[in-house]
Amino acid sequence: MTVMNTGHRLGVLAAAFFLLVPAHGAVAQETGAREVFRVGIVADPQAGTQSPRYEPFRKAVTAASGMPTEIDVMRNGAALIDAKISGRIDYAVLSSLGYAAAQIACNCLAPLAAPTSAEGARGVRSVLVADGDKITGIDDLAETGLTFGPAGSLTGDLVPSASFSFEGNALRRAGLALERAASFEAARDRFLAGEIAAFFAWDYADPDGETSFENGLAARLSGDPQVGARTLWTSPVVPFGPHVVSADMPDVMRARLTAMLVALRDDDPDAFDAIAPALGGGFVAVTEDDYAYASEIVRSLAGRQ
Repeated sequence: MTVMNTGHRLGVLAAAFFLLVPAHGAVAQETGAREVFRVGIVADPQAGTQSPRYEPFRKAVTAASGMPTEIDVMRNGAALIDAKISGRIDYAVLSSLGYAAAQIACNCLAPLAAPTSAEGARGVRSVLVADGDKITGIDDLAETGLTFGPAGSLTGDLVPSASFSFEGNALRRAGLALERAASFEAARDRFLAGEIAAFFAWDYADPDGETSFENGLAARLSGDPQVGARTLWTSPVVPFGPHVVSADMPDVMRARLTAMLVALRDDDPDAFDAIAPALGGGFVAVTEDDYAYASEIVRSLAGRQ
């Protein structure tokens, strides 16, 4: 599932962790008055750094900010985080863990809004799916082992590594037989073929944990009576990544940018498609508190490097 991997690769996250204890100190730099409002995004691997795709969004930000706007396309998430913390850009489109790592480093950011899925889900969670014929409870994993991955994926690797435990031990220290999946699709196919007994899948979710969404991998497997899948464990919800600005940006400007994002899908579909093509749902306003679990993940994984 492309949505699950984009912006969450392990190399990017490892680089972001470096910002937690940088040699020069993570302090937001004062840049003074600007003549141009700079928006930073991570390059689309298929379009490169010169894509005209973002032009409709640039125009929308110009209208909302009242300032000439330029889009700075960065090579990866670590470069984007560094540019935002150092004050070289005014606005950044970050992944959830990228935002959490940056905020831990500088405590200088304010999230504005984040996209939702086409169904309206505000995030994703990791789900440990098991073969109901082979596993009746989590203790059976000692015999069957489990599959995780792909490497660096949010719900298949990073969240389980940070949050899953077996008999009080973290995933990689639990003594379980672990197998790395090349992709979610490969894990699913092997699960359906009876070759593996359990693997970490993913579902769309809302922070309240009560709303059900049908399009996630775990939901599709659990919803098929012929599969006989059961859920052994679910993580808290990781919201989709936010659009952020500096915490010292005037409230009026932050409110205008947030309002622009929340109305973007209806008011300017071209701008919306330019900046949020993968999910399909509109933007919702977010706060720092929404990313508390993302911060837990970053701190947990950073402590194990």
